[in-house]
This record gives sequence, C-alpha cells and structure tokens, in this order.
Amino acid sequence: MLRLLNRIKATLEYLGGVTETPAVQSFGWLQGPIWWGVWWAALVLLILAFSGQASRFIYIDF
Repeated sequence: MLRLLNRIKATLEYLGGVTETPAVQSFGWLQGPIWWGVWWAALVLLILAFSGQASRFIYIDF
C-alpha cells in the first residue's frame, strides 16, 4: 500500500512539474511539448469550469 502511494505521489509530482525525471518509465511519452500543452490546457479548462463565473452557483446577499 505504501509503495502504491509513493508511486502516485511521484507521478503527480512529475505531472505538476516538481521533478524533472519521470517516476515511472512508462510516462516517457509525456515528455513531448505537445503533451505538456494538452496537460496544461486540460488544467486551465478544469479551472474555468469550476470558477465562479462559469458555474451555476447562486450568490445570496443578506
């Protein structure tokens, strides 16, 4: 269980840009600039989807 958590942590650190070397060798295809662009575009779209202007949240002032 601890090994799995360490691999997940190392993978997320690599995807977030904390470390330069991939934790697992199967992520070698993620090193291309196109995939980094896709990754960051997906993150930006996620942020926009859950931001206050794009959501259907109702603001109530008392």
